[in-house]
Amino acid sequence: MPWVEKLPSGRYRGAYRLPNGAKRYLDGTFTHKKPARDAAIEAEGSVKRPGWRDPRAGETTWADWHSIWWPARVIEPQTAKSEASMVKNHIMPRWGDVALASIKRHDVQAWMTEFVTTNLGTLEEPRHRSSSTARRVLTVFVSSLTAAMDAELIVGNPALRIKLPPTPEGREVFLTREQYAALVNAVPSSADRAVLDFLVGTGARFGEMAGLHIHNLDLVAGRVLFADTTDGEEIKPYTKGRRNRHVPLMQWMVDELDVPEPTGCHLRHRGRKGCASGLVFPGAHGGVRDDRNFSQRVFTPALRTAGLSHLGATIHDLRHTYASWLVQDGIPLARVAELLGHASIRTTEKYAHFAPPTTDDVQRAMRDPRGANVGQTSTLRGYTGLHAVTP
Repeated sequence: MPWVEKLPSGRYRGAYRLPNGAKRYLDGTFTHKKPARDAAIEAEGSVKRPGWRDPRAGETTWADWHSIWWPARVIEPQTAKSEASMVKNHIMPRWGDVALASIKRHDVQAWMTEFVTTNLGTLEEPRHRSSSTARRVLTVFVSSLTAAMDAELIVGNPALRIKLPPTPEGREVFLTREQYAALVNAVPSSADRAVLDFLVGTGARFGEMAGLHIHNLDLVAGRVLFADTTDGEEIKPYTKGRRNRHVPLMQWMVDELDVPEPTGCHLRHRGRKGCASGLVFPGAHGGVRDDRNFSQRVFTPALRTAGLSHLGATIHDLRHTYASWLVQDGIPLARVAELLGHASIRTTEKYAHFAPPTTDDVQRAMRDPRGANVGQTSTLRGYTGLHAVTP
């Protein structure tokens, strides 16, 4: 409800409230109370019309908006930790004191161009960061401004349609069976060898292996159920896009495995209380295994000892190796996708080049349409200087 205040000068000033509750005074004063009240009523009515936006809302700085937006986000703890580092090191220094309405697309593009040059370098002088770093930082900034739009602080997102260098495809490493044998034989601890055999034998992600419970391991039936994962802090069910899956086990994959007693794991579980059994691959002190620690302590030294450091392999490449072995032995891509837990077979198609070349299927499909026998074979004739090709 608008109101009028009488000033010490004897004149009147109209006042009203915005839809968000903020108090506003009219510019100027009036000699009589009624005109001041009428003007305040008109002003309040205009701000309550559909589509009205407080012109001062955009004066909020990005730092002030961050203090409101950040606590309201619903994201994974590890994601929040990673993005908090991006905010601290890259976004806050540049945009913290800038009003939201003053952020322009040209300035964002200039910021990203400088970021790429400074952190990624050029073709002539490459630097240490991955090209995906710039895209991840920009994604966080875009998300913050989209939320500011939803809060009706700004009318558009100036961080959209920013041009960045393309992200190169990942360089997966596929070990041969001989290379893997050399790698695992270079590991002195049987418990660590058991981890490697399980990873390469099931295609499990490290978090799936580290979060695997004994009740999901069936050594009698020879299979394992992947239904949980861990980020190192808690056991949690699969996130959106991943599927529970059963994967066959062979004897060699568990030869080095010493299954612990099936007592509770005593770890925090998201969405449920208590636990039916312990971890299959617990850490040295009973906690969850850490992938970085395992890589530094076991995997990298084993690569060095086996003479495989030049490959640049990572622990995750054992999952790629698993897929490549399946495809090389003729397992269809659809089945490989099922075993890997891919939501789409398109993710699995990168392994298609491992499929063994055959000619029998092509020979059957491309039989002579003029009536020749289906099984008939012959060499190509009439091509001087080329070797004859037989199916």
